[in-house]
Amino acid sequence: EFTALRLENSQGCSGRLQVWYNGTWGSVCSNSMNLKAVSLACKELGCGDGYLEPQLGQGNVAGTAWLDRVECGERNRSFWECPSAPWNPQSCTEAQDEAHIVCSGTRPEATPAPGGACPNGSSCTDRDKIRVVGGESGCSGRVELWHRGSWGTVCDDSWDMEDAQVVCRQLGCGPAVSALPEAAFGEGSGPIWLEHVECRGTELSLQDCWARPGDGGLCRHKEDAAVNCSGELSGAGAPPRAAAKSQGREPTRGRPPRSGTVSVPVIICIVQGILLCLLLALLARQKRSSRARRR
Repeated sequence: EFTALRLENSQGCSGRLQVWYNGTWGSVCSNSMNLKAVSLACKELGCGDGYLEPQLGQGNVAGTAWLDRVECGERNRSFWECPSAPWNPQSCTEAQDEAHIVCSGTRPEATPAPGGACPNGSSCTDRDKIRVVGGESGCSGRVELWHRGSWGTVCDDSWDMEDAQVVCRQLGCGPAVSALPEAAFGEGSGPIWLEHVECRGTELSLQDCWARPGDGGLCRHKEDAAVNCSGELSGAGAPPRAAAKSQGREPTRGRPPRSGTVSVPVIICIVQGILLCLLLALLARQKRSSRARRR
């Protein structure tokens, strides 16, 4: 199940700690939570270090409380590596047991460049805010998004065919052929805008999918996500063949898809083979019946 963290009722770096699990946000309980767990949670959120804030909440937990007894050790590098009690929608029931944390950092808000809402002007659509770079056409390459006045990449954590389908649809490039991880078309530069993208495959744009905001330092450009789409980009807005050439090297070709596809001729041959086997079995049965009647 996909997991993520947030601080509820907060635009900054303090608030009630919640976890996304099984399609629902729920509280993290503070029982046995140590400072290492709080520090890793703050790091996950891009908010530096932190501490657990004492709460005097009253009444019962409003909603789900997924996680309790998170106890991180020195060897744990991520909040998700820490041992805890099993997932339970009622991990704690009293509001005073919900974890409220205060992190020392602040989330930097980049100031958009003048006219930075769109890459090519003051008005644009979601289609104008996505491109693929490094492929042989505008329908294959490293996925890049325009956000806060600059192009940035997408991390390949949980990157799969559902995500690729949405990208190819948004580009107008037909169905996806493959979803490629690990900078298959070369490493990008600049910010990494999204991590852990979770599309259903039916969204009209990548911006409509659930994703964790990037640039928290948890992903590197060697993990840039890429796609191969089946079609050719129509129109004059085809993205450039990457910056990889401008850096003095040829773009890296995408690797084959992780899950192979079966062509129509192969399927026809398989069906014909099955029909031939059935026919031979039927003829053999008729021959045996004929011999039995003669006896």
